[in-house]
Amino acid sequence: MLMDNPLSRRLITVPTVVIVFTVVSAGLPFLLSIGLMVDLVRAIVSRRAAMASRTVVFLWLYLLGEVLALIALAAVSWLRRQRRIDITFRLQAIWAAWTFNSMRWVFDLQFVAEGLDEVAPAPIVVLARHASIVDTMLPARYVARANGIALRYVLKKELLVDPVLDIGGNRLPNHFVDRQSRDLESEMAAIRALGAGLTARDGVMIYPEGTRYSEEKRQRYVAPLIRKGGVVGEAASGYCSVLPPRPGGTLALLETTTCDVVVLAHRGLEGFATVRDIWSGDLVGSRIDVRLWRVPREDIPESRSLRVDWLFRLWAEVDDWVSQVRYVR
Repeated sequence: MLMDNPLSRRLITVPTVVIVFTVVSAGLPFLLSIGLMVDLVRAIVSRRAAMASRTVVFLWLYLLGEVLALIALAAVSWLRRQRRIDITFRLQAIWAAWTFNSMRWVFDLQFVAEGLDEVAPAPIVVLARHASIVDTMLPARYVARANGIALRYVLKKELLVDPVLDIGGNRLPNHFVDRQSRDLESEMAAIRALGAGLTARDGVMIYPEGTRYSEEKRQRYVAPLIRKGGVVGEAASGYCSVLPPRPGGTLALLETTTCDVVVLAHRGLEGFATVRDIWSGDLVGSRIDVRLWRVPREDIPESRSLRVDWLFRLWAEVDDWVSQVRYVR
């Protein structure tokens, strides 16, 4: 396929981002005017938070970050390999921080994190909850940037449509999983390779659930596990706010590493799960809770079957925390 070829893909995605940024920049006053009118009507009719104008501003800031990152990635592409990789890690952190702070400012979000002191030292394997189209920013913010850890990511292949993630992500030791691949062993081998050779400044991050949470997915994925029974079925039957983990990728990382695991849970970003959720305006002014905790390697079983049970119990802890009664706005 055309998009499977890196050169062909980038010949489409890079110009597209530049053109869209140019068009949005040129039309920004007009777009903001339209957005403000839409927000005024929404406020009168349904008392919804201003979203049209916020979306225009965030889109422009996001595209600006994309264009600047593409320029920076191109500028360092001529450097020696190790120097190029080191700078790209820094650029990745800066780009993620730009996107994170833009989102926080535009949508008036308050982030409250606990357990930051449990992240270091590296090397670590980070297991993160996945419930939003933007929660990839959280490991970058609270693990990588806060602790100077060079994170390697296991992400879905579809994200390669973002040229910054494509160019920068493929320059670094990351893996973009093809969820439609019939060669499962090759995918697992690539994930194992990420866990190999981690140093005292490295970490690797994966979403054990494999996809974003939704209630429909939870019901669909939990049902066969309950019928299967055992520890896995018992743990999954109690999940309310998370999806059952897909153990393959996590177990592949644990096979090739001997480091501790850091769990990254969050609640409140469900309002960013889909474009429709964002448009509702419910997220504006929200508080997002983030919790990190460390699991010592000696607490993780050695056998594969016991590790599966351990992972499902661990995710029950994540679910318990996510499902707690939340703050009042």
